[in-house]
Amino acid sequence: MIRATPIDGQNGFTLVEVLAALAITSLILVSLNLASSGVRQSVERTHRSLADQAALSAAVGIFQRDVQRIVKLRRASGASGFLFEGNARQVIYPVAGQRGASQGGLYLVRLAARDVQGGMQLVRERMPMLPGEIAGERQSWNDAVVLLEGPFELGFAYRAPQTGDRAWRDSWSAAAAMPEQIRLTIEDRATGRLRVPVIVQPLQVDGEPECAADALRCGVAAPEGALP
Repeated sequence: MIRATPIDGQNGFTLVEVLAALAITSLILVSLNLASSGVRQSVERTHRSLADQAALSAAVGIFQRDVQRIVKLRRASGASGFLFEGNARQVIYPVAGQRGASQGGLYLVRLAARDVQGGMQLVRERMPMLPGEIAGERQSWNDAVVLLEGPFELGFAYRAPQTGDRAWRDSWSAAAAMPEQIRLTIEDRATGRLRVPVIVQPLQVDGEPECAADALRCGVAAPEGALP
């Protein structure tokens, strides 16, 4: 066996000992690198999770705010039911403009869940509501904003428990009464689990309905300001 020449009467390290030390050092460095990579990946996952939660919270907040501002309007003369259309993938409703913005009046809003690669989008659009308008007559939707996008399954449902209609419906169209609640579910597409608790938002439409044909002049106070 080759042995290093002793210096000052002390024994040196053998080649095997040097190689063993190098091997141990290499293992330590590899372990530190793996640990560092794991920490970095954990931080990235945490950042993504926080961003997802922020987007979910913002989308839910806009949905709740909109539903609270839905106006109870009958359809134009000759059409039955109320100015409200909803199914499992989208809902169209009239809202009053907010106070303090630059324009006033009533708007139709469409909130739609759309399929995209790997998941779904929640998109909000609007357009000014004209006298005599029926939801869906025109297709000139403006101001499209993607509120949420990701590996989600989104769905709407409707019911009116105070009138005895306690079961959730997948659609609500030209009904003799407005829905009292709208439900929004946001599930993880891969696991089927809820990403946020089920949102059930009540409508504030207890007042007397107005006619859509005269919505801009027959008793609906058009607040100053427009929908943001």
